[in-house]
Amino acid sequence: MKGFDMPTATPVVSCTCTDCAFNDSGCTAIAVTVGGVTGKPACATIARLDARAGLSSAAGRVGACHRIECIHNDKLLCTAKEVTISDAAACTAYQAR
Repeated sequence: MKGFDMPTATPVVSCTCTDCAFNDSGCTAIAVTVGGVTGKPACATIARLDARAGLSSAAGRVGACHRIECIHNDKLLCTAKEVTISDAAACTAYQAR
């Protein structure tokens, strides 16, 4: 992806995983990593702590995606228009090739 930078990285538009320290009315992590196992992608940046952390606003982005079997994965970067993280920390934009 020539010309890729963080402002053009896929935004995390919603996160309902309320026990994550990076969820403060949305994702406040500067960049999340989508990991998990084949067919079950999950946010690997989740931090289950009794604290709130990250950016001052819900402007999280996908920094890396380890699910190479997803149709949105191009050289470990997410090409989806947007990503939603479920309450179980799953990436709901995932689609297998």
